[in-house]
Amino acid sequence: MELKRRGQPSRSWTRPGEVSRVVVAHNPVGSADDPSTSDVLAQVELVAGALAELGVAATRLPVAGWRIWEDLQGVGAAQSPGGPGSLAAAAPPGLAPGTVVFNLVEAPPGMPGVHPATAAALELLELPFSGSSAAALWLSTDKLATRALLAAEGLPVPSGGRLEDLPGGAAVFDRVPPPWILKPAYEDASLGLDGDAVCATREAALARAAELLRRFPGQPLVVERYLPGRELNVSLLAAPAGAVTVLPVAEIEFVDYPPGMPRIVGYEAKWQPESFAYTHTVRRFPGKAEAAPLLAEARRLALAAWRACGLSGYGRVDLRLDERGVPHVLEVNANPCLAADAGFMAAAGQAGLTAAEVISRILEDALARHRGHRLDGGRGQRLDGRPRQERPDRLAARRLRAVS
Repeated sequence: MELKRRGQPSRSWTRPGEVSRVVVAHNPVGSADDPSTSDVLAQVELVAGALAELGVAATRLPVAGWRIWEDLQGVGAAQSPGGPGSLAAAAPPGLAPGTVVFNLVEAPPGMPGVHPATAAALELLELPFSGSSAAALWLSTDKLATRALLAAEGLPVPSGGRLEDLPGGAAVFDRVPPPWILKPAYEDASLGLDGDAVCATREAALARAAELLRRFPGQPLVVERYLPGRELNVSLLAAPAGAVTVLPVAEIEFVDYPPGMPRIVGYEAKWQPESFAYTHTVRRFPGKAEAAPLLAEARRLALAAWRACGLSGYGRVDLRLDERGVPHVLEVNANPCLAADAGFMAAAGQAGLTAAEVISRILEDALARHRGHRLDGGRGQRLDGRPRQERPDRLAARRLRAVS
């Protein structure tokens, strides 16, 4: 579907300088799909609306067969020839110069490799695209590898381990103190965090592990100690000149949860509007004076996790406090939801940023990363001979190799 240009660019934010067209690529959605999959359409709507406000032409592209290079050729055939532009060398055959891909391709349940593989294809095409590199997506998709990297970098993570089979893997419950929370290592959107996700006894944990190993074949499980304290979400957004803006810290409140009900943002809390967890899990933004030292530490840890994992464009880091009030990193999300009602956009709004401003920053970051890649030709120095700071995608790739 083609989106026509309408109106003038937003007065509060300018159109990204080298962009002539944005291809909004996303996973296809069917009527029977899980809500965690169909939610991508709300993200497409937000991005498309922001691009219209910025005065940038856009094309929506469902990537049906996970072969984005073929789908992009179809887009190129439908485009009119573009004028000269500095991104001409980046465009695959048929794509107009100045084309940028806004990468919203996500992994449906059971296919965790889809979105990093899509980013890898875009890198091979040498086409600028939004968000993190393939290496950073591969790393953050693997919760076990992410935990290992963060711990190696000195960042606090809950005590935990890997469980790949039973009965041999049950030894992890001897190393990790209870209560335990179990989740598949490669899924996102809280898939696998449903029902009785927190286990207080070894018998319950073994039964839960057996169930998850059946439901998610071929995936190891992450076994972590369940931390009982407050839960914080920290969203981060690229800023000019390679800087990163840490958006206002959100807290997830579990309102009127009965005793014994785990306070987690599980599958029901995200995707089942009729559930108690959905209606009683509330996001708020603590005031600075209310918890200034805690919020400062949350921002510090989130930025450190962003850098350790080599994220780009935008991301979110989830943290949880233990019984002593010490925050630990739970998750590093390299492609958080950009729907209007999701946490990332709520944090951006709290910072006074419009959707157009957020999308413009993400596109500018994509262009800057692409320019840096073309300037150094894949080497570690600029054309003028001065050393260049290591690119986040190469940094993430190197760290991914180190923990694999």
